[in-house]
Amino acid sequence: MEKFTVLTGVAAPMLMTNINTDLIAPSHFPGKKPEQAVLMPMREKMFANLRYFPDGSRRPDFVLDQPRYRDVRVILAGPNFGCGSSRETAVWSLQEAGIRCVIAPSFGDIFHDNSYQNGLLPLKLPMEDIERIAAALDRSNASEMTIDLEHCQLRVPGMDPVAFELSDERRLPLLEGLDQLGFMMRSQADIVAFEQSDEQARPWAYPR
Repeated sequence: MEKFTVLTGVAAPMLMTNINTDLIAPSHFPGKKPEQAVLMPMREKMFANLRYFPDGSRRPDFVLDQPRYRDVRVILAGPNFGCGSSRETAVWSLQEAGIRCVIAPSFGDIFHDNSYQNGLLPLKLPMEDIERIAAALDRSNASEMTIDLEHCQLRVPGMDPVAFELSDERRLPLLEGLDQLGFMMRSQADIVAFEQSDEQARPWAYPR
């Protein structure tokens, strides 16, 4: 898994509420037969029902197709991003499109956990902060911001740095490029030592 330390890239505003996993990673594609849609890369199907009309023609106003947002690395979203079904393909679709972080006031629980397991940062900020960031980026030429996970800080042109909080339990695995299991396995020697000591103290808890 790719390490997440400092990310600088284009951030796109999608400030809708309840962007669910079926919108992020739809199982079908407008204008195509199911067997055709199955073979499509996930990044091409991402947000298909927001990006295309039912006949498969492109909506001209979809934000991620605007020239300034085509190299998007960060999405600024409204509350409850990733709600709905438990499909992990929602996270994979975003990653396949180059997106490493979604900033929203809240997330669907399963999407939130799936994100950390796959190296995508689901960062929680108050909606007023997200709206301020979106406005500052709209005024900038490049729409780029920096997410510094090492120092828990966002840097946006025209704004003072924005601090955020993230527990070490979530932050350190991302910094090291590990999923939760891989991060726990770093402590394997300590786990084995504890089990050996505990077995001596409580042999009845270790039936053979």
